[in-house]
Amino acid sequence: MSEQNLQRRFLTGIAVVIPLAVSAWVLLALFNFVGGVLSPISNILSESGVESGTIVIIIQALSVVLIGIVVLIIGTIAQQQVGANIIKTIDNYVTQLPGIGSVYQTTRQMSDLVLDPSEDGAQFREVKLVEFPAENAYTLAFLTSESPPESVATAADRLRGDESAAYHTVFLPMAPNPVMGGHLTHVPVSRIEDVDMTVEQAVQYILTTGIVNTDASAGTQSE
Repeated sequence: MSEQNLQRRFLTGIAVVIPLAVSAWVLLALFNFVGGVLSPISNILSESGVESGTIVIIIQALSVVLIGIVVLIIGTIAQQQVGANIIKTIDNYVTQLPGIGSVYQTTRQMSDLVLDPSEDGAQFREVKLVEFPAENAYTLAFLTSESPPESVATAADRLRGDESAAYHTVFLPMAPNPVMGGHLTHVPVSRIEDVDMTVEQAVQYILTTGIVNTDASAGTQSE
């Protein structure tokens, strides 16, 4: 294995591990912090005769609910002009950090691409269905381009032995976090099916690993 190939694999590993590690560390630290804040409730329950195992479950459940509320509040603030300015300032500082900055910037751009489809030219265009990862198994995909680079299409034609095929470039997101990774794939148009679903609905469906039925949600909202 060449030194350049080894270096490329190492950098790819870092690009995958660092966002996951940072996310896990932040969530763990936040969970522990909230648990400490709720310790008075734990003492009250203990003095009331509640079993220790039950107290742990109650505190953990309250921690999850409280973290969810805090995240919701932060998201609401971030949508305001003041919050957007604060986030922009934080982004500028983090992106200047050696090593971490480039990974953070890439992850942030991907996050904006998936979760903020409001900017022209910076969003997934349509929701598609493609056969992946095996025969008769299907995966939601986002159309990113109606045609791949000519060099890619030409190479695909040589592999398939069909110089008349047309291709679309689609992104196959990973569940439950499409921000963290997926597959950029060039698929023949004949093997791509349209899906009557908005990008926002598809992202919600992927984030919840299929638990949220987007069709049912849309039907409820229309009533």
